[in-house]
Amino acid sequence: MLKMSPVPVSGAKAGHRRGLDLCQLLRRLDAVGPARFATVIVLIYVVLATFAYLPAWPGDPHRLVGCACGDPAQQAWYLGWVPWAMLHGHNPLFTTWMEYPTGVNLAANTEMPLLGLLTAPVTFTAGSVASFNVLLWLAYPLSATSAFFVLRRWTRSNAGAACGGLLYGFSAYLVAQGLGHLNLAFVPLPPLIFMALHEVLVEQRSGPHRFGVLLGLLVVAQYLISPEVLMMTMLIAICCAVILALSRPREISRARLIYAWKAIWPAAALGGVLLGYPIWFQLAGPLSIHGPVQPITNPYRADLLGPFIPTSAQRFAPGFATSLGNRFTFSDVSETGSYLGIPLVLLTIWCTIAYRRDRWVLVCTGLAVTVYILSLGPTLVVATHNTAFPLPFDALGRLPLIDNILPTRFALYQSFFLGAVVALAIAHGSRHDDLVPESEFRLSGATPARRGGRHLHAPGPRVFVQMIALMLAAAAVVSLLPRWPRPTAELGPAVPGFFTSPAASQIPEDSLVLSYPFAAGTNDEAMLWQEIDLWRWRLVGGYATTPNTTGGVTAWPPRLQPIAVQEFLAYWTNGAGGYLVETPPAANALLVAQVRSYVRRYRIGTVALDRSWPRSAIVLEVFRRALGNPVSKDGVDLWLNSQTRAAQPGG
Repeated sequence: MLKMSPVPVSGAKAGHRRGLDLCQLLRRLDAVGPARFATVIVLIYVVLATFAYLPAWPGDPHRLVGCACGDPAQQAWYLGWVPWAMLHGHNPLFTTWMEYPTGVNLAANTEMPLLGLLTAPVTFTAGSVASFNVLLWLAYPLSATSAFFVLRRWTRSNAGAACGGLLYGFSAYLVAQGLGHLNLAFVPLPPLIFMALHEVLVEQRSGPHRFGVLLGLLVVAQYLISPEVLMMTMLIAICCAVILALSRPREISRARLIYAWKAIWPAAALGGVLLGYPIWFQLAGPLSIHGPVQPITNPYRADLLGPFIPTSAQRFAPGFATSLGNRFTFSDVSETGSYLGIPLVLLTIWCTIAYRRDRWVLVCTGLAVTVYILSLGPTLVVATHNTAFPLPFDALGRLPLIDNILPTRFALYQSFFLGAVVALAIAHGSRHDDLVPESEFRLSGATPARRGGRHLHAPGPRVFVQMIALMLAAAAVVSLLPRWPRPTAELGPAVPGFFTSPAASQIPEDSLVLSYPFAAGTNDEAMLWQEIDLWRWRLVGGYATTPNTTGGVTAWPPRLQPIAVQEFLAYWTNGAGGYLVETPPAANALLVAQVRSYVRRYRIGTVALDRSWPRSAIVLEVFRRALGNPVSKDGVDLWLNSQTRAAQPGG
């Protein structure tokens, strides 16, 4: 991408400066051996990531970020299901072990089958909660390292690549998604996909099949982690390819098109073979979801002020600013990842102006602006006020497949391209503070362009300019520092001791369990009980996205009859609203009879009630009247042989 050779500086020029010489420091860093520098910088990334979730440690099986519920509990379940299902001969893309009796199309959810397979040894030895934690921790250093190696390949600058990797792997986007969205936070592959596409479309230096196969494997891997991230990555890649073609149309030769085709068809063939069944299952398999999960008017879009207003995810931010920033994207801090900070924005503008003759700097800046506009969604929102002014995503977001992208998540690529701009600027500053050649944005592997046979000269940055750049860089680091460690919760309160003890084997294999708290929506603690007991039994309810009876989608379990039973359990689990009702059915003789009918109809073998759950006393009394007295073990009231009990007069 940026091909430049170090230009020696004469002794006179090298010695005329006194005091600070930032360019000289950058040159010394770039002179360090690539392997040695990479080892040090990766270790720095790893050390930084260890602060994210303290006191939880990477692979901790006893804690989850946020709470032992919601998305973290759901995604831990998904990670464990994949290897368990394959080991026991079940389809890893579909399950009836929750949301009984209809089941869930996991390919249409955030299953992450590739990550489930990669962490199978951890899951089988320490549990899928440990797998979730180790992957969420690895997301930071692996993403940063991936960007580091890609940017170093493009810029040949140690220091530039290190800064770019830091801006990508520890961006506000990753810090926000690191609150529990593993499928969106684990993003080491997008930079590698961009690298492979650059080799196929621009450099074309080696055999086309080599990078074609690599591109195909990367696309397959990313799909099996997050189809949404893959769609965004390919959309941005198309934007970049269009810019390439429009900027140098004369260099689009027949030979170059043939080379690109020879690389693209193996990638497409590999993707078709390996992804044919998962894609079919997602789009047309049982309980597949048709149309967008979220309407295009959903609140998950960036605010125009998002890059400038911090949220509570930043360590150093005034309260008046975070009170506004936290209200972006429907007050969901995990989706407010567009923050860059004013210092980084100013630094990027300075880099773009200072090195505007480098077309790659201009293109990366342009792509950063493009993804920022896409992240704003279909209409412009300013300080949480929707202006109804239409934006490009209003048309783009209605296209098939793209209609499931939440606009705010384009912030990932905003961080990557700004990191690339900074890396390119540092590469210029470290090698060419006295002589800056024009770096042509070209579709061929030609040598850097010259005008009249001479390089374009530019004076080196003066001391005060270096000072300003250094101050902006320091301010950018401070403004982006995350508020770590993020809160984590012990599993103990959510998982009664019964399920971690040998007594749990009393629940018959493959039987159906009705739980309180009722597994509905983000109160999915019972899914952790099931995971810890190694999927020995099926679960009524659960937390997943499924089609509903009206042609839309829902995150609530199927409505089993008599529906009053689930209305009663869901109300006392979730509170008013949400799942079904504003007021619960009365705990009277009719409800007791309906509980017995419910248990008999669906052949529920076991009812398990967590006695420590709030408002459990009223639920306990109804079950006692319907099924008789329970057995109490390690914090759980247990009704074994529930179906038989329900058939007996008086429970």
